[in-house]
Amino acid sequence: MIPRRAVFRGAAFALLGLLFAGGTGCSRKPTPKQIEAWNAELAGLQTEQDSLRARAAELVAVDPRIRSLPEGDVVIAVPTAFVRSVIHRLFADVVSHVTLSIGGIKAHAEKKIKKIVPIGEFKVDVDIDKVVGKLRPGDPRIGFGGDSVSMSLPVTLAEGKGEATIHFVWDGKNVAGLTCGDLDITQKVTGDVIPDHYVVAGSVGLVVKGRQVVAALRFPETRWRIRVKASKASWDAIHKILDEKKGVCGWVLEKVDVPNLLKNLSEEKGFNVRLPIDKIKPAVIPAGISDSVSVGDRTFAVAAQMSGLRIDPDALWFSARVNLEGVPRAPLPAKAAGVGSRDEQNVQPKLVTTP
Repeated sequence: MIPRRAVFRGAAFALLGLLFAGGTGCSRKPTPKQIEAWNAELAGLQTEQDSLRARAAELVAVDPRIRSLPEGDVVIAVPTAFVRSVIHRLFADVVSHVTLSIGGIKAHAEKKIKKIVPIGEFKVDVDIDKVVGKLRPGDPRIGFGGDSVSMSLPVTLAEGKGEATIHFVWDGKNVAGLTCGDLDITQKVTGDVIPDHYVVAGSVGLVVKGRQVVAALRFPETRWRIRVKASKASWDAIHKILDEKKGVCGWVLEKVDVPNLLKNLSEEKGFNVRLPIDKIKPAVIPAGISDSVSVGDRTFAVAAQMSGLRIDPDALWFSARVNLEGVPRAPLPAKAAGVGSRDEQNVQPKLVTTP
């Protein structure tokens, strides 16, 4: 870079040269001493410029980032600080407007009950018909390197509602079978989703393919454990059914402890939910342009295509090949050919986008 002092001096000498060139009407000529001083000053500025160029070349030679730049006619560096801020804002905006809606979740438990001898076995099936929850974003952790951007995205399931169907079956054995028989209970229940924190971790790979940059998600299989607390109305309905079955079956129900069993399934153990991250298709970003520009009486075709991409901890480097070719200019319409001079007609460059 040339110092500002040198630029100002150069501009001053250029202005003096115009003044003494004779075109401005000034007839005073510089003295030999003035010319000698100017030449010495110009020589000094030239030496300073050569020194700055040499210093710049030395800095480039020892900078590993510049030495390893992707090959191309044009290389652009995008600071990762900017990319990180964009991802933060995008993640917060998307998650804040997403509602988690899942269904078709099933849980199953079964156990044999003994009291000296087997008295029976029970089976419990819980079918989650629907769970709707509100998500809140956390502070993501983002890393850059290799050919990908790594992400650790924390999410909070803040609130939600759920609906489920509980199916309880008791198969009595021996004395219990004779005195109590079998039980088959089905009950619809509703409840609230228990808030919890989750993390989705993985990376986004960037690959240049022809005239496109393909961004593909690389996230492993991710599962969330969703827990639901049954509403008071649902528990009241369950207790009512169990109370009707007491009597000769009371000692069996106390042994099985159905309420605690259901609470453990829904509130403690929860339901394992697989997130369909693998269903998200890769995003395709255009990586080339093709335009033409008219300047004066000439038209140029400009084509640029990305040729390389590298991701460093501090910057994303993009390189592109640029091709510039002259193409024949279309003749002016006959009606406009006689309006104004040729220079007046082409004084403004025109950008024309080609298919």
